[in-house]
Amino acid sequence: MERIIKIGKTLRNNWKKSTVGAFALYYAAATAKERYEINILMQAACKEAVKYGDALIPMDRNPTTITVILNPVANKRKAKQEFEKYCEPLLHLAGLQVEVIQTTSEGNAKEIVETLRGTEAIIVAGGDGTLSETVTGLLRRNDGANQFPLGVLPLGRTNTLGNTLFPGGKGVEKVKQLIEASMAIIKGNTVWKDAMKIEPIAMEEEVPNKPIYALTSVEWRAFRDTLAKRDKYWIYGPLRDYMSFIFNGYKESLAWACSGMIKYTPPCEGCSNCMEKRREPSKRWLFFIPNTYAAQQSDRSAVENPECLNTEELCFKTCDFKIQTPNIIRTNNSIPSLQVKIGKNNYSYTEFVAEGWKRLNGENDNAKTIPVRTVEFRPRIDEDKEITISIDQEEFEAKPVKITLLPKVVKLFCKQPQVNISDE
Repeated sequence: MERIIKIGKTLRNNWKKSTVGAFALYYAAATAKERYEINILMQAACKEAVKYGDALIPMDRNPTTITVILNPVANKRKAKQEFEKYCEPLLHLAGLQVEVIQTTSEGNAKEIVETLRGTEAIIVAGGDGTLSETVTGLLRRNDGANQFPLGVLPLGRTNTLGNTLFPGGKGVEKVKQLIEASMAIIKGNTVWKDAMKIEPIAMEEEVPNKPIYALTSVEWRAFRDTLAKRDKYWIYGPLRDYMSFIFNGYKESLAWACSGMIKYTPPCEGCSNCMEKRREPSKRWLFFIPNTYAAQQSDRSAVENPECLNTEELCFKTCDFKIQTPNIIRTNNSIPSLQVKIGKNNYSYTEFVAEGWKRLNGENDNAKTIPVRTVEFRPRIDEDKEITISIDQEEFEAKPVKITLLPKVVKLFCKQPQVNISDE
């Protein structure tokens, strides 16, 4: 008893050191528990992957070749380490012949994919920006390469589509997410997803630039600008997203005055006016595992829909403008469509902070929504101020562009057969 009393007095007299020690002990225990759970997960995943690696393949066939486009600087240079630790071992154990190509600069993934040969699948190990570049390079090709699967390993700072395909979190949940994404590649389950084609509108005597392609969204708004600054508030830990709204709700550097004009056409299931001729895929692009989900579109090129060419114009002024694909937003419309969302024009400081916190908690905004097939986006540009928009979480200079929905043009690996949410 005396010994216990003595320990109690010592802790009370050295309460600061005791508190620090208690936190250190708790952190060490939590870290050890997390590592143990991760090891259990990886052991189970490795055993499952080995089953695929031990399976016999035909005598006349070589091991399947996949190409990994790895962005080594993604997520503050953690992407490479996490890929080599949690993803690459599973791919090798499954008997896949893995070729890893690391990007060296912005736009490099696009260049790699445009000229890539001799592979049966492309795996993107990075975030939204790397995925958008890869899809752009893929869809710029005219050899039917978009018919072979694209894998997504959500290793970036932002993984909008990756988190949709494979929900995850931090710590153990993050590792579980990467295991699910890797096993989806090994098992060969795929789903077709939509993309949007973004074509710069050339002015007089300008040479038109090549289109770029995106899978999630185009954004121009104060809410996006606020979250882009959240890393400045790292000291607040898990509360940094909330604090970014508190500290930036009054700053003029945000996109408070988003104004311009849009010209759009209504959604269309497909007709002679909007259907594009697609080249039949070569047999060499067929993947090594039979597809469990087949998204076959009927040939509607002979269908006539006069309303498809109807256009409407709308001038807008807001601080919350975005265009989203069906990949990340659920709609009640059975016809695939882009969703143009235009929010309020003015927010007070308290309204802005409250609205930002609601969105962080998953609540939907009350923006006006317009379903469209194509939209010409012409922002009002202030020559004295540099204006940028976000395309799949990457910043681009704001210019007039034409955006067109391309339904089901990208085949992505998924954890199980599923129906595209645009079909629901």
